Amino acid sequence: MAKSFLTSILIITSITLSSESMDGMEHGMHHDHGTNHSAKMHGPIGLMGDHFHRKGESMVSIRYMKMFMNQNYIGSNKISDQDILQLPNPNGMPKNLSVVPQDMDMDMIMLGAMYAPSDFITLMGMAVLNSKSMDLKTYQPMMGREEIGEFSTASSGVSKINFSALFKIYDLDSSKLHAQLGIEKNIGKNNLQGDVLTPMGSLNSMIMPYGMQGGDKSYSLLSALTYTKTYDKWKIGSQIKSKKNIKSQEWNFGDSYEMNIWTQRDINNISAWSFRLKFQDIESLDGYSSVIRAPVQTANPLNYGGKTLSIGIGVNIMLQKGSIGLESYKPISRDLNGPQMGMNWGIQAGYHLAF
Repeated sequence: MAKSFLTSILIITSITLSSESMDGMEHGMHHDHGTNHSAKMHGPIGLMGDHFHRKGESMVSIRYMKMFMNQNYIGSNKISDQDILQLPNPNGMPKNLSVVPQDMDMDMIMLGAMYAPSDFITLMGMAVLNSKSMDLKTYQPMMGREEIGEFSTASSGVSKINFSALFKIYDLDSSKLHAQLGIEKNIGKNNLQGDVLTPMGSLNSMIMPYGMQGGDKSYSLLSALTYTKTYDKWKIGSQIKSKKNIKSQEWNFGDSYEMNIWTQRDINNISAWSFRLKFQDIESLDGYSSVIRAPVQTANPLNYGGKTLSIGIGVNIMLQKGSIGLESYKPISRDLNGPQMGMNWGIQAGYHLAF
């Protein structure tokens, strides 16, 4: 996976270098509203709600994100299957955990739209589609704890929708500050089933653990504060944001808090690279489901959430119509509520079109 992360960085670098050969396209190129804009007008593609619009402007976007996980952690420490098999099973029998996740991939498509009814308010909406797959190993519940076999589970569908308003606080020369307030509805199914290889060696259909469900049916309050400052070819920015549950269900994913700090620099008039630091603090699940009882770590609500610090490197490129962005990111520090799988690395690509 480290090689894959480096490969993605090389791809971003090659895109960046090749964009320099496009300098001839810069002159006379007209972008949104017939004016030339720097590629750093948008923040790194992994950021949401990083800018506002002028009255009457609209923008549509599509983003694709993929995350890879292949290592279990407790706190910041890597743990093996044998470590996990020594841990107690809080859901009854067998006495200890007997099913261990090996790797998980998550694909996400985000469809977004923005519209500014005035110079001071920009409205924003987004729909998120998720696809998840996980490979697991099942071990004997007692005696030698030998491996019985492997199996896989998967889920997909529309996960959530959200609507927000961005409020301009000030826009002075090269400095901008705005706030975000919105609501998110988690509409994904929370009772999805999968075929599970049990410690007794049988393949049974049962309700999948929380992390493989499409959603939790909750409502959440979204809030954020974003600041950017532009210096000729450079741009710096910071954003703090939170998501807090406001209507509980039987169980809910934990509240989350996030801080981003980033910088961007123009390569030429149509491209810019970016570097981003992202800190995320996610609480463990609230509540539990009486029907999620498998002897696996993901069936324990306490084994979710934690703190993660990640770095991201990306590039934005202006097109004749719209712009594209690419960003690869990787955790450099983590303290997870475990045991749980930690993200190894991820990549996100997207397209914006303003009109």
